[in-house]
Amino acid sequence: MKTFHHFLAVLLAVLLCLSLTACGDSSDDVTGDDWRASGVVAAEGTITHEGEGSVKVLVTVGPESAAFYRDKPEQELFDSVSFPVTVEDANDDGTGFDISFDDITGDGESDVVVTFQHADMSTTQMVWFWDADERYVFEPDHSYFHENGVQTDLTDTPYFSDNGLQINAAVNTGTYLLENGVACYSGLGDGYERNDCYWEVIKHSDQSHDGIREIQFDAICYIPESSIPYFTEQYITNTDSELYDYYTGMWFTAATAYGNSQRGDNYYVHTVNYNGNEYLIEFAYSTDWQYNVSDWAMVLTKSYMVYLPDDYDGLVFAAMPQLDNYKDCARRMQLDSIAPEASIMDIDLVDPYNTLFFSICY
Repeated sequence: MKTFHHFLAVLLAVLLCLSLTACGDSSDDVTGDDWRASGVVAAEGTITHEGEGSVKVLVTVGPESAAFYRDKPEQELFDSVSFPVTVEDANDDGTGFDISFDDITGDGESDVVVTFQHADMSTTQMVWFWDADERYVFEPDHSYFHENGVQTDLTDTPYFSDNGLQINAAVNTGTYLLENGVACYSGLGDGYERNDCYWEVIKHSDQSHDGIREIQFDAICYIPESSIPYFTEQYITNTDSELYDYYTGMWFTAATAYGNSQRGDNYYVHTVNYNGNEYLIEFAYSTDWQYNVSDWAMVLTKSYMVYLPDDYDGLVFAAMPQLDNYKDCARRMQLDSIAPEASIMDIDLVDPYNTLFFSICY
């Protein structure tokens, strides 16, 4: 009897061990340490680049990007692309996803084509070409976005063109008349009056190095004696000029400079996003007022130093007419807090169709 009980105990222990071992093996089969078994892989493919050969990759995708990982147990990122638009339904069950790494340009390098088939049967296609320096560069001309069956072209046309705004003045070609370009008043708007002035832009240097373009230029406002009313007390003379982006219409916001100032007083950095690309715009300027210069009652010189990506050409200098009343003139002096980085057509204190526009990059 003792022998039977001892045998039964041993048998139960062995069966328990086998059961525990089987449970452990089953768990390892489901996940383990291999991220590829987690269910996040949406597609796979092979990327070929000079110097790297052909690399098999596994693709994960979300509303804003697709990431390419090496096909190995540990999750190692190989490359990725960011979407120029947010694909809200990227991970929905009703959305189809496809990706291609075919060589579209014929340079022997893998490009990227991402395609979403939406539940409403519309399609989004986004294309990136390979660049040895910048890696994958989004190509809006080859891309499109369908929403509810209606195609939206990802290639934006320039904001200035869309709104009928023209570059109507040229750099290094002399002065241009700006009607109502100067305002004079005393005190808090007493005797407020607008008159004409002249603007010119002189470019002193334009050079590129290490991917950065440096441009130095002067924007000069000439105010004739006839544009200065007679005042019996001290008076104020006001002009308005700013920098804008041709492609988005964005105002490169700067605070109003009063009197003479140095570049260190007026330093600004802005970012332009256009057609899937990002451009960092950096500039500084000084102001210098001179009186009784030759035939002019006053001459204002704004000396700029700007730093741009060398593939950006949308910088515009705008000399704007004065508003027809002192109250709005005073409001415009606070525009940096009222409408920072607004598009020019959205600023009610600017008259864009009577403004002088100089293209600084040409």
